[in-house]
Amino acid sequence: MNIILYLAAKYLKFKASDRGISRIATIAFLTVMFSSTASVVILSGANGFHSSFKDKLMSRDAHITILGSDDGIPDYQKYIDQISQIDGVERVIPYFDIQGLLKGSLRDWGSFVKAIPADYYAKDDGFKKSFYIEQGSFDLYNPHSIVMGNNLARNIGAMVGDYVYLILFSDALPVKYKFKVTGIFTAGYQDYDSSLSFISVEEAQAIMGMPDTVYGLAVKVKDPYDVDKYIAPISEVYPFTKWTWKALNRNNLVALDNEKLLMEIILFFFFAVVFFNILSTMIAMVMDKKEEIGILKAMGLKPGDAMHVFLFDGFFIGVFGSFLGILLGMIITIGLNDILHAIEYIVDFVNLGAYYIAMLFTPVPHPAHFEFFNSTVYYISGFPIKTEFSDLVFTMLLGVTISTLAVVFPAWKAGRMRPVEVLRND
Repeated sequence: MNIILYLAAKYLKFKASDRGISRIATIAFLTVMFSSTASVVILSGANGFHSSFKDKLMSRDAHITILGSDDGIPDYQKYIDQISQIDGVERVIPYFDIQGLLKGSLRDWGSFVKAIPADYYAKDDGFKKSFYIEQGSFDLYNPHSIVMGNNLARNIGAMVGDYVYLILFSDALPVKYKFKVTGIFTAGYQDYDSSLSFISVEEAQAIMGMPDTVYGLAVKVKDPYDVDKYIAPISEVYPFTKWTWKALNRNNLVALDNEKLLMEIILFFFFAVVFFNILSTMIAMVMDKKEEIGILKAMGLKPGDAMHVFLFDGFFIGVFGSFLGILLGMIITIGLNDILHAIEYIVDFVNLGAYYIAMLFTPVPHPAHFEFFNSTVYYISGFPIKTEFSDLVFTMLLGVTISTLAVVFPAWKAGRMRPVEVLRND
């Protein structure tokens, strides 16, 4: 075993020196390293976008939704107090879901109106993070106040301080309720920005004629990704209809899982290219070392030992290449947005320099500010990044497996070399 490890390490070094890595091995090593780096960056970016999207889904429907009967949930404060005592439950709030038309200065537009406690925005940091206030404030304390999405406000022609009408239909007859726009938000999710608005629970109770009743209860838990474990203890308190955010958004979550699986399949084929690259470089290494292999086999080196030498080479290249690639990928993901902002500054600097030089000769238009995420077009100002340990393990295993399998044929070829034929040719 010692001679095998010695030869494996020796074949990864320069001929003329014991320092550094051989040129042939360097190609294979860099291929594995940069492939692993790309895998970490791609999967971390996908995780970030998926996590951000899931947070948007949870922000409106809460982690667990408890529905009442046709008459709602009377004496709801009693249930709030009892459910709040369950281990892992962070917050329970009453709510209403109302569908109607919002009438502004331009037109009527369908809206999904969510009624929440007036102080919920100030108390819940997660909710505040999901709904960024562009104009005004998230103020539902004053009577007849409403906060709406920016696209919805634009569609009906409403601004902060304007009055709009919420039109509900009772027995096929429209009933209007006047509200003052106190805030306009953006959620970074088209469906919310175009149709969602908020009023206070007290306002909804007055509209619906249910002063001591609410439509349902919204439960926020400590571990939303394992939300099903909270259903049983909540059912002991309130044995009626309950929905988790996963159940309400099953189609969206399945689509996200399929997208992640597709990305992993694409990365597998990406590493398949690495496989053939390592295969070609290791065949070249075997041909480069054939004289030495012939001499060693003539001195008693077994065919199996010759194979193990190159298998260890492939294994070492996979382990160290994948490890350094993962490390580099994590560094890039941590500083990715800073890197992009630095590129923006450099491009703007070059554009301004070219602008002032061109102005010495002829008038030219001032260059627009360059940015990867235009705030007027995109809902994000940077890449949301989330690195998961399982993705690091996936990358490591894929890199090591591919690099080890790629040297099986060259190792087998080395093991089959006959010393007499190699030495005769020389």
